[in-house]
Amino acid sequence: MVRFSDLENKGAKKEAEPESSVFEELSEEESAPLDANDWYQRACRFVEGVFGKVRNNKKPDLSEGEDLIKEIVQACLRGNLPQELLIKAQYGDETDSFLTNKAVNVTVFAIFMGDTLGLPKERLAELGLAALLHDIGKIRVPEEILYKEGSLKEDELTVLRKYPHDSFEILQGLGDKYHNLAECALHLNERLDGSGFPQGLQGEAINPYARILGILELYEAMTHNRPQRQKFTHFEAVKEIIKTKKDAFQRELLKAFLNTFGIFPLHCLVKLNSGAIGRVIQTYEEQPLRPNVEIIVDAQERRVKVPRTIDLREQQVLYIVDALTEENLNG
Repeated sequence: MVRFSDLENKGAKKEAEPESSVFEELSEEESAPLDANDWYQRACRFVEGVFGKVRNNKKPDLSEGEDLIKEIVQACLRGNLPQELLIKAQYGDETDSFLTNKAVNVTVFAIFMGDTLGLPKERLAELGLAALLHDIGKIRVPEEILYKEGSLKEDELTVLRKYPHDSFEILQGLGDKYHNLAECALHLNERLDGSGFPQGLQGEAINPYARILGILELYEAMTHNRPQRQKFTHFEAVKEIIKTKKDAFQRELLKAFLNTFGIFPLHCLVKLNSGAIGRVIQTYEEQPLRPNVEIIVDAQERRVKVPRTIDLREQQVLYIVDALTEENLNG
């Protein structure tokens, strides 16, 4: 099993190669810039193809997925991972295919957060592949449960909570080199304080990739529409995770999560104390509550014809009072 010390950032990027990985020889060679929309769509098609194979009891080939992960990791290593990809993963919302999009969204989040943690390149790639396949067992959950509108009954929850075992069985069946991925999928819903499932594991007994993806999977689920409920804003989701789940996740990982996404991330909608509404176009690590905002609706609730920006660092009388969704704006 991978030790968490292999993944944890001690203040600098790690140079030593990890002891083992699916990605034994990941180069940093030059390649064309990553096209965010193209990569996202290809990743969705790959996930759909894998899910389809498994539904038909066929063994999927993961080589295309490994290539996709190499592409995004290499872009990350070159320092030109497009922010558009993160924005698409945060704000896209295709409810009818949420299982596919969720897999890709969590993968994008994992690469960004893994970079924040300073993971060595092979571990970053393996984390990305684990994210891409983390929910694979859910394809065995009956659709009437998976897509049910409204709360699940106790017997339905029991059926749903079998999916980590199915994920483990599917991934373990692909060969020994995918054992870490299988274990990650099995441990995805385990929590540091023992409150998770299916085994109620605690602390370092939980696969280190699962400790990272557990936060990101929860965040993704909260910030995207589901058949059972409407999505939270980023700000609401972060507040809820910090307020109710702080004992469930490792403090260092929660800190990395906040450093990766910020309090008010790029592209999110915010309301100012003046009544104006704007979209965040630049954030500042030293002042996360005072980003640069492009005004969309003025203080008189009129749509702005000529965009203007306000750097809240320079406008001390103005501050953010709320975060909004696109539905709030259009309403």
